[in-house]
Amino acid sequence: MFVAALLSAATASAQCTGDGVQLYPSPGGIVPTNMRLLLEGVGTARSPVLALVGKPLKLVASDHEVTLKVTKGWESTLGRAVIILKPSEPMQPDKRYTLRLGEVLPNVPILNGQPGAQPSWLSGKGPDTKAPKWVKRPAVSEGFVRRSPQGIARFVKLNLALREESPAFLVVKLSPRRLGISPQQYLLPVQSNTAYLGHEACGGAFALEDGRSYRARIEAFDAAGNLAPSTPPVDFEAPSAKGP
Repeated sequence: MFVAALLSAATASAQCTGDGVQLYPSPGGIVPTNMRLLLEGVGTARSPVLALVGKPLKLVASDHEVTLKVTKGWESTLGRAVIILKPSEPMQPDKRYTLRLGEVLPNVPILNGQPGAQPSWLSGKGPDTKAPKWVKRPAVSEGFVRRSPQGIARFVKLNLALREESPAFLVVKLSPRRLGISPQQYLLPVQSNTAYLGHEACGGAFALEDGRSYRARIEAFDAAGNLAPSTPPVDFEAPSAKGP
């Protein structure tokens, strides 16, 4: 059963995401009142998302509005970009807030939201002021390669012993263990203390070369932007697509 679960997760990570946007924390959940949002543009939505930097957005409840300051986050070399939406004030507790994304990104699908609905979140009882804590240092547990008609997907699985109640995220600075190659830096969401670092056949967060050695410097933070203490870098080799 354990092996089947790993294969299922690996297959899901290897599938092509498609064009559109993703929001973190994912829409529909309960979030701290000082939540900040991360908006990712994938494929053709990358440039429209980056064009929102500097433009005001709003989270709207029935009797309250929160203005969001939009700043640049991170860019992937594989057709993705993330911007940060920082609230000017906390949300009020126990209210549903909607981000009117369709007004600024019309006809752009939300890949991790409800079809046809504007993304919304339910504010919790108060702010999140506690930073995540590492229980033990992160480590790569396995790598996998998947071939498809679109190309090759290549990932490594990061095991993360991170103590945090609200959604958690990583920013990874990935450097090849060879001089003269620029590092990559991008966002990874954390699910069940696991994150997948790599790329799909048709895009993704990080480009991994077949069998190359890498060093990943990992920074963890929560939905409110509270930073975890620093942790030692993780060294690994990208999985190889070469058969026996």
